[in-house]
Amino acid sequence: MIHTKWFQGRDNLKDVLEIRKEALHEGRDVDVSDIYDDFAFSAVVYDGDAPAGTGRLLFKEGRYFIDNVGVVKEHRGKNYGDLIVRMLVRRAVNMGAEKTYVYECDGRMAIFENIGFEKVDSGANGRCLMVKTGDVGGGCGK
Repeated sequence: MIHTKWFQGRDNLKDVLEIRKEALHEGRDVDVSDIYDDFAFSAVVYDGDAPAGTGRLLFKEGRYFIDNVGVVKEHRGKNYGDLIVRMLVRRAVNMGAEKTYVYECDGRMAIFENIGFEKVDSGANGRCLMVKTGDVGGGCGK
């Protein structure tokens, strides 16, 4: 059974940090937390009892940003990334955002484009600024 949970602040981020380490840093011993965890919202998707994916929504530079979206290897291909991004956009809109932003690299832009994000600027290191205006519709995992 699939279920989701929200976390705000640093409390109870054990699953979030484990997913970040495994999915985004290939298990390397790196610090996967930063100052934004103090006030950001993190979403986690669970496949049964196993934490399968996460993503974070934060407010910086006067805008809502999505970052740290990742799904652990054994749960990829199940559209959990799509679900996470939709949850984060919906949370941003519920908090008053007209637009939601993400910096993403070319190889991972498709998941955001499928949800309606558009590339607005090419950045350094292959990362592009993308923006989604408004809320997400149905069609999760299409």
